[in-house]
Amino acid sequence: MQRIHSRRLSFQSFEERRLLAAVDIPDDLSAAPSAIVSAPVNIDTAAGVRAAEIRLSYDTSVLDIDPDAISLGSVWGTNTDAQITANVDDAAGTIVIFVSASSELTGISGSLVELPFEVADDASVDSTTVLDLSLVTLNEGQIAVDPTPVAGTDSTDGLLTITGDAVGTDTISGFVYADADNDDAIGVGEAIPGVTITLVNTATGSEQQTTTAADGSYQFTQLAPGTYRIEESQPSAYLDGGSNELTVTLTEDSSLENQNFQELGLLPQFIYTRLLTTPTLPVGSTAWNQTIAQINTDANSEANAAASQTTATTESSVADTTPTDDTSSNDDSAAAGEPIAAVALATEPIVAAAGEPLPQDDSTATPPSDAVLEASDSTFTGPATVADEDDEETAAKDEVFSNNLF
Repeated sequence: MQRIHSRRLSFQSFEERRLLAAVDIPDDLSAAPSAIVSAPVNIDTAAGVRAAEIRLSYDTSVLDIDPDAISLGSVWGTNTDAQITANVDDAAGTIVIFVSASSELTGISGSLVELPFEVADDASVDSTTVLDLSLVTLNEGQIAVDPTPVAGTDSTDGLLTITGDAVGTDTISGFVYADADNDDAIGVGEAIPGVTITLVNTATGSEQQTTTAADGSYQFTQLAPGTYRIEESQPSAYLDGGSNELTVTLTEDSSLENQNFQELGLLPQFIYTRLLTTPTLPVGSTAWNQTIAQINTDANSEANAAASQTTATTESSVADTTPTDDTSSNDDSAAAGEPIAAVALATEPIVAAAGEPLPQDDSTATPPSDAVLEASDSTFTGPATVADEDDEETAAKDEVFSNNLF
C-alpha cells in the first residue's frame, strides 16, 4: 500500500517577511574649503520602507551642518506626507535622523536623506574626512540592512576629499550703464567704463575682479558650475540706480549674459559743460566717450581724496582743534555725492568749459575767451560775461535734464 504524503501550505504576510536593503554614503564626495557639499544616505531598494532611523558621526574640525538644512531624500518623492526630524550634536559631531511616512515606498533606489555639510575654510586641500554611518534601522528593524553599518570603519561609510577650486567653461557677462531713456537696455552714450565688478563664489568664498570696458561691458570666464554673487562698486559720478549686487547660479556648460547694473545718470556736479559743446557731440562719439571716461576718473579721484582726508582727520589727535584748509566747500555747497539744489544751478556755474571748477569769487573770475556753449534752443552771440555764461549754462543744463540725456 502506497503512502500518500501531504504538505500543508503556509502563508506569510508582507509585514512578516524579512526584506533586505543596502544603505551607505558615497565614498567619492569632494568639495573645496568653504564649500557646501550634499552627502546623501543612499538605499539600493526602498521597497516596503515607511520609516528609518539613521545615525552617523563626522569630524567637527572639518565639517559643519545645520540640522534645519537636512532634508528628505529622493526616494520619498515630492508628493509625500513623510516627516523628518534631525538632531545634531556639534560638540560630539553626531547626527540622529528619524523619517516616517504613512505609506510604504516602492522598490526604487535613491537617497533616504540629504546632508548639506559646509567645509571649513581652513580645511587642508587633498585631505580626506570620513562620514561614519553607525546605524540604520528600517521599519523598526523589520527590514534588514546588509551590510550592517557599525561605528568605526566599514564599507557603508562615506568619504569626502577636500579639493581646490574647480575650473570650468562657464561664463558670466553684462553691462554697467546709465539708463537715460528708461528702456532697460544699454543705448548710445549710456555705457559707464572703468567700473569695478567683483565675482564671489558663494560656496568657496573665492573672489575675482574686473573693470568695465569702454562699452560698459564686463565678463568672467572659465567658471565652474555653482552659485555666484556679482558685486558692482558704485561709480562715484552717478546717481545710484538700485541694487549693486546680483546672485546667479551656473549649470554645466552654461553662459549667463546681460547680468547688468543700471544707474540713473550723472550727478549734477559732474555734468561738464564740454558735454554740451559741438566738439564733444554727438552723444556716443569718441570725444563724448573720452569726456565720460575723464568724468569717471575725476569722480574717483575726488572720492579717494575725500576718503583719505576722512582717514587722516580721524587719526589726527588734534582734529577737533586744528582748522582745516578746505577751499572746495562752503556752507552753501552740496554734500559730496548729493545733487545740487535747483537754486544753485541758477546762481552759479558747476564747472567751466574745460571741466574744472570755477573760482568761488565770481568778481575775479575771467570767462574763457573761446567759451562757446551751444544748446539746441540757444546761440551764443556776443562776448562772454560771467552772468551770460551762467544763464547759458543753466539753460543748457535744463535742456539736458528735460531731455533725459543723463
